[in-house]
Amino acid sequence: MEIGNSKIIRKRKKLKKEKQQRRGFIKLLSKLPRDIQKKIYIICFRNFWREYVPLTAKIPSWYYRKIEIEREMFESRNNNIHFLHLSFNCIPEQKSYILGCQCEFCKGVLHMYKYRLAGVQFLNHTYFKSRMPHSSFEFNDYYVMKHGVLYKNYDALFNTVYEDPDTYAIRNNYPKLFFT
Repeated sequence: MEIGNSKIIRKRKKLKKEKQQRRGFIKLLSKLPRDIQKKIYIICFRNFWREYVPLTAKIPSWYYRKIEIEREMFESRNNNIHFLHLSFNCIPEQKSYILGCQCEFCKGVLHMYKYRLAGVQFLNHTYFKSRMPHSSFEFNDYYVMKHGVLYKNYDALFNTVYEDPDTYAIRNNYPKLFFT
């Protein structure tokens, strides 16, 4: 406790000394002629406004976190990681396997379980939608329409036997792909 108190005492002494110096400076300024006081005042405010950055021009405190989240969402689309398994959206202890998700947790699940679920998904196209929580957000949708183009948002059959052959060929960069 004595260490904390000594720091506080030193700070108080320093502030008191600075206050006395300011008072002495103000007394010296008041002895100057009025014209010189006005010029010093103008110079001081010019220097202040040169260095001042208004709050509206500063980068908001949340901006860097927003950039991180957008980057993670972009990478999750490319790597086919489901929205519920992103780092900002799920507690690691409460994760459960989601068909097609390529996060580290889902990759560790037994393969037989994956293929059984993929077969159910392939036969019943509403199975995946019924298992996912309802959301008005586009990330849980299979396809998303953006600027008049239909994008595949999340592929539940990713890397299974039932995956669309064209999607598989594009992802693995196969040269002999024929569109009809």
